[in-house]
Amino acid sequence: MGHKGGKKGKSGQYSTDQSVLEGLAGSGVPIAGKVLDWRQLAKLKSTYTDALQAAINPNTGRVHTSYSLVGAQTGRLSSTDPNLQNIPIRTEIGREIRKAFVAEPGNVLLAADYSQIELRLAAHMADVPALKEAFARGEDIHARTANEMFGHVDRDTRARAKTINFAILYGISRWGLGTRLGVPADEAQAMIDRYFERFPGIQRYIHETLESVRERGYSETLFGRKTWFPRIRSANQAERAGSERAAINAPIQGTSADIIKRAMARMMPTLREAGLGHVRMLLQVHDELVFELPEGDAAAAAPIIERVMAEAAGPSVKLDVPLGIEIGTGSNWGDAH
Repeated sequence: MGHKGGKKGKSGQYSTDQSVLEGLAGSGVPIAGKVLDWRQLAKLKSTYTDALQAAINPNTGRVHTSYSLVGAQTGRLSSTDPNLQNIPIRTEIGREIRKAFVAEPGNVLLAADYSQIELRLAAHMADVPALKEAFARGEDIHARTANEMFGHVDRDTRARAKTINFAILYGISRWGLGTRLGVPADEAQAMIDRYFERFPGIQRYIHETLESVRERGYSETLFGRKTWFPRIRSANQAERAGSERAAINAPIQGTSADIIKRAMARMMPTLREAGLGHVRMLLQVHDELVFELPEGDAAAAAPIIERVMAEAAGPSVKLDVPLGIEIGTGSNWGDAH
C-alpha cells in the first residue's frame, strides 16, 4: 500500500508488531487499526470464548481452575487449566468475557478487591509521608501524584501519574517509561528524577533494596518470606537488569501476596462464625477475591469480607496505611465490578 516500513525482524521482513501498527494507526492509516482490532478479537476468541467453553466440566456445568502456591516467584497463587487470572478487564470488549461467568439462579457474585495495595505497601515500606497522608485521608493517589509532579490535575496528568506510580515500583528504565508515555527517553528521565525529588523515600527504598539483595542474594517480604535472585550479580547486563527490576518489586508484590493468602486462610472460619458458612469463595485473582452467595446474604457478608481483608496483615505486621477494599455484587462477574 506504499506505507513506509519501520523496523525489520530476523528474517529481514518488516515488523508488523503491535507498536508498529499502533504507530501507523496513529498517523491515520485505517488498515493498521483494523488489523489491531482483528488481532484483539482473534485472541479473545481463541484464548477465552473457545478455550473456556471447552474447559466446562460436564458434571458440574462449571469451569474449574487449579491453583499453585509455587508457580510464581513473588509468592502469588498461579492459576492453570484454565488460567482464570488473565481474564481481561482493561478493555471494554475484554470485560464482556467476564460477563460470561454467571451466578446460579438466586445467587450473586461478590468481588472484593484490594485497592492500590502495592502503592499502599510502597508508602509504608519506603516510609513516604506524602503518600501515607494521602492514603490516610482517602485521597485519589494518582491525582495527588499528578499535582506533585506536574503542578495541576487533569485527565492527562492523572493518567501519566498513574503510569509513573506503577512503573517506578517495577524499576522501569527511562526508555521503558518513555515508550509507555510516548515521550523521548530524556523527558522520561526528567519525570523519574522529579518523582524521586518529590518522593525521596521511594528512591531510598530502591537503593537499599538493591544493596541488600546484592549482598544477601534474596529479598524479604514484611512477613519474612524470601525470594532469591541468583543472577543479581550476573556479568550479563540483560540478566542483571532483569533481576534488579524484579528485586525492587518483589518485597512489595510478595507482601501483597502474603496478605491476600492470610485473608483467604481466615475468611471461611470467620464467615462460618457469622452463620454464613454457605458463602463460597470461588476465585483469587491477584488482589481480588470472588465469592458466590445467596442474593439476600450479600449485605451481611460484605462487611465481614471487607474486615477480614482489611485486617489480614495483623497482628504480625502493623501497617502505617489502611488497606482499602472495593466490593461489588452482580449476577455475573462483569457486573460485580
